[in-house]
Amino acid sequence: MVALFRHRGFTVSRTHKKKGKYTTKKPPVKKGRVYRLYIRDISKQGDGVGRIGNFAIFVPGAAIDETLDVKIIEVKKNCAVGKKIARKPI
Repeated sequence: MVALFRHRGFTVSRTHKKKGKYTTKKPPVKKGRVYRLYIRDISKQGDGVGRIGNFAIFVPGAAIDETLDVKIIEVKKNCAVGKKIARKPI
């Protein structure tokens, strides 16, 4: 395709290249680390949902209005899954 543009007199610059939406963003959590998390909501599957910024963390077995220490067991580009370690009263 680049050869086609050059043949017609065009050049490919950086502005013509597509940029991925999530290429520069990195998740704010790391696998294996423990974070303090406030559970705000429940997902459709029944997991507790807490957030760090706009990054969602799903915790199976958590209830609304709990503050937990959560160990991250899986990280994806838009969300993470954690395992509850301890309950802390508010």
